[in-house]
Amino acid sequence: MEDKKEMLLSYIKANVAPVLVDFISGKDLNGAVVLPANIDVKELNGHYEEAEFVSPKWFNDITNTNEIKLLVIDKIDTISKEEQLKFCELLEYRKISTFELPKNCVIIVTANEINKDKISEEIFSLVARI
Repeated sequence: MEDKKEMLLSYIKANVAPVLVDFISGKDLNGAVVLPANIDVKELNGHYEEAEFVSPKWFNDITNTNEIKLLVIDKIDTISKEEQLKFCELLEYRKISTFELPKNCVIIVTANEINKDKISEEIFSLVARI
């Protein structure tokens, strides 16, 4: 377990790819912005207010600081493989709709159990697994 935590810290420092882990959850990471896997697409992507497209609330929580920010997609294995695909743009391009994540944002995807039967192959291809 200690080795996995050290490896996670090195991935966070490098911030090269989103990280998939099964030994922590969103509640274990103080100060992280946590998106539950079952988040509604409207809350994930943003919305229109009159003629203006507005970023989602969680995005504002990430961009209001210059410090390293953790974005956690929590318990991805609790939703269907098809529903997991709503996170692909975020994981692959580090953006949602027209809003790009800042470079100081690290994405962590948590699962109860890392299992190919429960996690989409496409999601697996976009993350580093610990």
